[in-house]
Amino acid sequence: MAQSLWQRLIDKPTYDKLFYVPFWDCPYGCDFCCVDSLPGKPPSFPDSGEALLFNLVDELYKRHGNPIELHLYGGEPMMRRSYVEHLAQKVDAHPHIAQFFLYTTLRSGSPEGVFQTLGTEKLTIIVNPDTVNEKVEERLEQYKEVVKMYDNPVFFPTGRGAVGEEGNQPNLLQRILPIGLPGRSCFARSSGLLVNGQQGTVHLCCLPQSPIVGTFHDSAEKLLDRYEEALVDIPKQINKKARERGCVHPCQVCNSESGYKSTEGVGCNNFDLSAWGEIVAI
Repeated sequence: MAQSLWQRLIDKPTYDKLFYVPFWDCPYGCDFCCVDSLPGKPPSFPDSGEALLFNLVDELYKRHGNPIELHLYGGEPMMRRSYVEHLAQKVDAHPHIAQFFLYTTLRSGSPEGVFQTLGTEKLTIIVNPDTVNEKVEERLEQYKEVVKMYDNPVFFPTGRGAVGEEGNQPNLLQRILPIGLPGRSCFARSSGLLVNGQQGTVHLCCLPQSPIVGTFHDSAEKLLDRYEEALVDIPKQINKKARERGCVHPCQVCNSESGYKSTEGVGCNNFDLSAWGEIVAI
């Protein structure tokens, strides 16, 4: 956490993280969800972004030389346990991936196969404390060597979390900090590209409300060119708009301008890209 806050304070990209969402489907509908994961139907083509994902890993490492953190979330990834286990095997064999972060409720399936593949050195399981039940408590104890509870102090007013249910409000410090400081700033430079498998798009930060830098039809080289160029100015533009509008957090800018409403089935083609300039135009 201290490293993350320091990174946001110096506001310099690390180019060491990639986020991957093969599908958005999730049966739970947690009211704090920052993406409004799709309930019900099974995912389509859950491996559609996999080839591009690993190409991006290789290209990031070639350009910047940093070992890569790969973050997998959804939806509930463990709804497709066999796919997560398959991905873990590829991660384990990849020379440039240092850490694999699995964001899960631990309700939908046991991570035993992933744990056996990656072990304590390479695997971190992230669990939100609000989703813990009796079954999850048993698994938390079983995998305590690799489990971390999600205690991110940043308030993301996106998805269902933007509605303002009790418990999803920013704390006092987050309200009084000026836009642009850690905790109340666009975090694209301390995040990483999101490979959005459901819609075939690649985004500026780990949230699907963020600007699109390309699609699965683009090469890893072209996507990283756009990404690096976008990081120069777009976070500043987002912070500026947030200040002008009196937003609690800059994520509200992307949430309102993107048109992303996954629970209503609105795809990323509904993004108004004109707000971000030619660099993110598809």
